[in-house]
Amino acid sequence: MLNGYSDISDLDIQTSKEFLLNLYNKKKLAPGKTRVLDVGAGIGRISKNLLSKHFEKVDLLEQSTTFIEQAKESLKDCPNVDRWYNVGLQDFKPEDFSVKYDVIWIQWVLMFVLDEDIIKFINVCKQILTENGVIVVKDNVASGIKNEFDEEDSSVVRSLSHYCLLFSKANLKCIKSEKVNGLPKPLFKVYMFALKPNKEKESSES
Repeated sequence: MLNGYSDISDLDIQTSKEFLLNLYNKKKLAPGKTRVLDVGAGIGRISKNLLSKHFEKVDLLEQSTTFIEQAKESLKDCPNVDRWYNVGLQDFKPEDFSVKYDVIWIQWVLMFVLDEDIIKFINVCKQILTENGVIVVKDNVASGIKNEFDEEDSSVVRSLSHYCLLFSKANLKCIKSEKVNGLPKPLFKVYMFALKPNKEKESSES
């Protein structure tokens, strides 16, 4: 959510690009580049300016029908855009579990979703990730140890410790995290997390 600061879109895309490319430095553990899912895709800004440039196929998941229509118009010249899911992430059920994603990109949407629905969605995501697949979360983070409520858009800005606890509850391990620098001071802090299923923890619990 740019909160009226449309001029930071370039910074947002650039920091996301650098974060994404860094995931490919460890070649043995790096995700593939075949298919990506853009979660909370909005009008397709991230798919158009970032994901479509790095993946063979891009799928978009967006709850708002209005945003979906705008995204289709914006992405009409992107031939690698493939599937459209017009549903909220809390209700997402893949049409075909054989379709696997190398990266699932979740940006500025979890703030509108309850913890239990996030965990439910992540459990679905883990079923559609490739062997080296990665979930990337980019979102606002509260400055202190407590969550904050943003009255402007009725979102909950979680603390860093809350996100870590949430990821742990979802049996995810964080392989990389980074704070975005250079944002205007009135905005919340923004963090990026690269997450993978914690298979050792899941094995011990099964």
